[in-house]
Amino acid sequence: MKVELLREYMSKMCDLNHAVQLMQWDLKTKAPKNAVDTHIAAISTLSTESFKMSISDQVKDFIETFEHDEKLDDIMKKSLKDLKRTYERSKNIPEKLYNEYTSHTAKSEMVWEEAKRNNDFESFRPYLEKIVVYNKEMAAHIDSNQNVYDVMLDNFETGLSSDKINNLFEELKKGIVPLVESISHKERVDDSKLLGNFEEYKQKELSEYILKYIGYDFDCGRLDKSEHPFTTGTAPYDVRVTTRYDKKDIKSCLFGVIHEGGHGIYEQNISPSLIKTPLAVGTCMGIHESQSRLYENILGKNIRFWEPIYSKVGEIFPEFKAIELELFHKAINIVEPSLIRVEADELTYNLHIILRFELEKDLFTGDLQVKDLPQAWREKMKKYLGIVPKTDTDGVLQDCHWADGSFGYFPSYALGNIYGGQFAAQMEKEVGTIDYLLKEQRLDIIKDWLRNNIHRFGKMKTSAELIKDVCKSDIDVKPIIDYYQNKYSRLYHL
Repeated sequence: MKVELLREYMSKMCDLNHAVQLMQWDLKTKAPKNAVDTHIAAISTLSTESFKMSISDQVKDFIETFEHDEKLDDIMKKSLKDLKRTYERSKNIPEKLYNEYTSHTAKSEMVWEEAKRNNDFESFRPYLEKIVVYNKEMAAHIDSNQNVYDVMLDNFETGLSSDKINNLFEELKKGIVPLVESISHKERVDDSKLLGNFEEYKQKELSEYILKYIGYDFDCGRLDKSEHPFTTGTAPYDVRVTTRYDKKDIKSCLFGVIHEGGHGIYEQNISPSLIKTPLAVGTCMGIHESQSRLYENILGKNIRFWEPIYSKVGEIFPEFKAIELELFHKAINIVEPSLIRVEADELTYNLHIILRFELEKDLFTGDLQVKDLPQAWREKMKKYLGIVPKTDTDGVLQDCHWADGSFGYFPSYALGNIYGGQFAAQMEKEVGTIDYLLKEQRLDIIKDWLRNNIHRFGKMKTSAELIKDVCKSDIDVKPIIDYYQNKYSRLYHL
């Protein structure tokens, strides 16, 4: 058997996945309302075809033929390893179950959007209950001897168990909670001047400017509007980002765009040599989130980031000409409990993730039923953040991830903060302080360092391998805690 057959096979799988990505993007951004059902049917058909290819006898033959072939180059060896992992995890999942699941989750996302708009959890509940059942069934087919939730975690964070993540999160809480408590006794910054009536087209203009400034390539991407911001596409030449607009407050859009821009820059800088292989994606969601959270917070909420370009904000929104940069900087770094995860400050954001992580675990141990999620959500919010949402729109319905079946994804956000802290600390050792690079507008140096050390490898390296190679250590919470303590001690004079 010639290796070219393996290349052609992988190429066809990538083409199918490319088509699915584009249709899912269209469904969430541009598709007419009456096109939803036909889109969902097409997505289900194409996804099932790709799934069938991943568990076929042909893949089994490829594995048996080439697994020990020393003539394969590194890319083909890693690609074959990834194909084998997918094959071993998916070969026992019935095709009918997979087809039903992809169709159901595509539909449930549309139902979720409507339920969120109408504060109507009950209309979404039966869809979510079915998603939980589907996930349990598929986890049993993948590995009936493993904890169900750990099986799902492995879709996003290979090699990290729920026990390991729980230990990391406990360490994270120990560093965060005392800081939040100390800050709560300080006078709150008055950010009312930052509120107003900001036209959507102007917010888009500013968003596009910021994306270009941080290094997002519009020749390989685009910016659109969606209910929940996301990044999708096929790396490295078609990577699309979305945002949402709050007419009263530009911060939501602005930092959503920088966040998604971090995801987009990662994918756009994956090596072209990985195109048409399963390696042309981010290695895992935790590393992906490390890039988006690094851009959004460690870079985007640093006053040095804004010093060279703050005048552009005033050019597009003249009311900001009367707002001093120092006030703007303090306002974007206010620390206080809030209802919405994607708008939370970088400290309390981690508590939002821990809350979701605990709820997910309870759902799959049977300690929590879907019907009881809204009340459990309110209780966790009270416990961790001291506030309670008045509506499910601001509570259990605020995120899209459960609607699309992504149980096990949420921990990636806090893991991303941890990884991002490690990467930022190492980058400063090698190319200069972030303050200096931002002040000198050398985001190109930052982007180059990230590309050379992380982005270009795609899925060639695991998250553990990347951290070991880049930071010369294992996963470590200390750098991000040190960053939090240094930053907020200065901001709040602690």
